[in-house]
Amino acid sequence: MSEIKIGIIGFDTSHVVAFTKLLNDANEPYHVKGGKIIAGYPSFSPDLYASYSRVDGFKKELVEKYNIEIVDSIEELLKKVDAILLESVDGRRHLKEAEPVIKAQKPLFIDKPLAANYYDALKIYQMAQEFKCPVFSSSSLRFDFNLLKIKEDPELGEVFGCDAFSPCTLEPTNPGFFWYGIHGVEILYTFMGKGCKSLYCEATDDFHFVVGIWEKNKIGTVRGTRKGAHSYGATIFGEKKVYQTTYSLEVPLYSQLLKKIIEFFKTGKSPVNPEETLEIMKFMECALISEKEKRVVNLEEIK
Repeated sequence: MSEIKIGIIGFDTSHVVAFTKLLNDANEPYHVKGGKIIAGYPSFSPDLYASYSRVDGFKKELVEKYNIEIVDSIEELLKKVDAILLESVDGRRHLKEAEPVIKAQKPLFIDKPLAANYYDALKIYQMAQEFKCPVFSSSSLRFDFNLLKIKEDPELGEVFGCDAFSPCTLEPTNPGFFWYGIHGVEILYTFMGKGCKSLYCEATDDFHFVVGIWEKNKIGTVRGTRKGAHSYGATIFGEKKVYQTTYSLEVPLYSQLLKKIIEFFKTGKSPVNPEETLEIMKFMECALISEKEKRVVNLEEIK
């Protein structure tokens, strides 16, 4: 396939500028080949400050610096491109904005969070299956250089546990881990994979902490921070080694993610199993219940 023509939905996150720079600027040191962003639909959420306060600035930069064409609807955008990056910062918009893309059967990457709740996420994947449309969603942390190096190390052996951490700022419209703590949950699942049976969540003004029980009596935890030093990383308990790492400051996270996205656009094969992504969403939904009801929640409670 020749260079993929890519469209963006949602101009209210810094990702749109970072992704455009990495894909469109051949002089960028970590330039990702294979696709180019050519047009976008600058949607935003009028009731979310992090959305409406930033959309005009990002739109201006994309137009003036990268000559991105602005269109008035998703339908118009779909006529011009081969694939879509759904970048809306507000997960509440994702189901509605994904629907016309999926029905048009254009390969679709949905930036974190896949949705603001498990039920919307499930509808997205059900629709994707119905219309046979490739859909992929992930935090960039899953493909961080340091974390991937450990995951791919044959000396790690079977993973028996993982303690992950990331910042976890809060936003009522995308509650709990759905807003930003998803990065830590994605790191956890990078090593544990699907199979969590139950969890318990504690939350204070400054922290979130979840303990999950997996199959084979494995335990995984994720700590979300809102106070003190912030970073992303994990301790991974392997069969043969124990690793401790934080994310790479040398290799940009977004370049690592974009390599996977371009490959996905070309092949139609998601690098993350949809069942695992849906379990991540269920994990975060259960954490909300546990936090509110102060009890252990079984993931099978969420249908």
